[in-house]
Amino acid sequence: MQNTILEQSQQEPVIHMRTGQKSLIRLVDTYRMIAFVARRQYGKTTTFSNIALKKMMKEKNHTVIFGSAKLNLSREIVRKEATVIEQGISAITKQLAAGSFQIANSDNNKLIDALTHDDFAELFEAQRLEFRYYHDRTSYSRTKVVALRPDTVGETGDLMADEVGRINNWREVWEAIEPIVAANPTYRLLLSTTVPPDDSHYSFEQLAPLPGAEFPFNPAGNLYESALGVTVLRLSADDAYTDGIPLYDLKTGNAMSPAAHRASYADKAAWDRNYGCIFLMGGSSAVGLMPLLEAQERGRELNCIYAEDDLPSFWRRNFTGGPIGIGADPATTEKQKSNPFGICVTERVNGLFITRLVLSFKSSDPSKPKAILRELCETCHPLALALDASSERYWCAEVQQDLRNICPVMLVVNGEKTEYLGEPMNYKTYLGNLAVSNLDESICALPPDKVIKDDFRLVQRYKGGFDNNLDPITGRHGDLFDGFKLSLHALINGTGMTEAEATPTGHAADPDPARQTRMSSRPDHSADGCAAPSAAIV
Repeated sequence: MQNTILEQSQQEPVIHMRTGQKSLIRLVDTYRMIAFVARRQYGKTTTFSNIALKKMMKEKNHTVIFGSAKLNLSREIVRKEATVIEQGISAITKQLAAGSFQIANSDNNKLIDALTHDDFAELFEAQRLEFRYYHDRTSYSRTKVVALRPDTVGETGDLMADEVGRINNWREVWEAIEPIVAANPTYRLLLSTTVPPDDSHYSFEQLAPLPGAEFPFNPAGNLYESALGVTVLRLSADDAYTDGIPLYDLKTGNAMSPAAHRASYADKAAWDRNYGCIFLMGGSSAVGLMPLLEAQERGRELNCIYAEDDLPSFWRRNFTGGPIGIGADPATTEKQKSNPFGICVTERVNGLFITRLVLSFKSSDPSKPKAILRELCETCHPLALALDASSERYWCAEVQQDLRNICPVMLVVNGEKTEYLGEPMNYKTYLGNLAVSNLDESICALPPDKVIKDDFRLVQRYKGGFDNNLDPITGRHGDLFDGFKLSLHALINGTGMTEAEATPTGHAADPDPARQTRMSSRPDHSADGCAAPSAAIV
């Protein structure tokens, strides 16, 4: 057997493949994990089918799991996906000797002679579709086709995940499939996608090239390593064009160069993603990846600290005497997937907002967070402590009463209205813009931990305001981001003078009963139509 399935001895080529497809097939033998980021309609699924067949032909009793990106969609969409896979199989089976390759129902081990589109879709939906390559009468290798969900990728073998940039819960799926390949050095993991439209999608961070990377036009594509260490083969429309593969005009059907095709394209950003394979910033995530990474690199240089469960013994060592603001997003529970308590301590030094300490913990004992906040306030003497009182109003009122003689305690309710530069908005919108604007201005420093990066990226733009996604694995809800923005609020608007004031705790002040664990703070819920500030807030 040759190293590829493209040639067998003196026979004609089994499958005619493009240069970039041949390149990926060769690279699979070198890298245990590789991603294929290619322009639309280049043939990613067909390439994966060929790679699967090659592995099946080489190894007896081997399993390849082929995962489709069509997840929890209607039956009609599944039919369309099934058609794509069916075409990939057809390109292979036409060249194989009769009887050497068969399709089976893995549920009852029954071989299938012919499949209609409905048959194919039904087996696909039921996770019972597999393709077999028989080495002899009793041994075969197989490719099993599944819809990519965390609960459908439990079998072991090589894994192929198709169009991962369009999988809504890709982070959960990744956590399910990564251990499978990590447990056996002979297994391979292949990913394929076009560039996802949302820069907060986990695959964006996984596969994006480092800033400043250059990609000369190459028919075989360009190989690079992402910031998270994933090897990626990138093949753009320009790369394909150098291999003699043009694009075609939608009206005339005439062949076009990529430059001419882009010039005629109405949505240039969509073209850059789908054909140029460019990872564009500016998706729905409110916190840009590059400003966030810059802030964390600055925090690395300034020894900013992230801690979990309790204050580390050395937390005081890096403060320099500048004014300080403390922000806290309370959560009094210890459930595995519940929101954690997030606290940020930010010091202003020479125009920089340096978040010296970020603390995350879970506790159902209300005395623990009170004791932590007391220690922070007694040691740091902040201008103010700002608490998110949206869903923990009673507890926050008690803390305000207990610490009133140490420092001012500002209670913030996200849905309440405020005003900035004459523009009305709720506090969630105001504070969200306060944090994002200063991050974008490159005047912030944050601890370099991945937990903080993942938490900040959960914050989304929503109808001119902000809303936090929920991470279903960790239970995080942008809680550290909320603590950060509150620390800026305390630092910028705190007076350092203590005063006592009444805090409403009656029924009128209760959180929205529709969300018992966290008050809903989307702009359209309580302050619809409020505009966001147009300038940076510093």
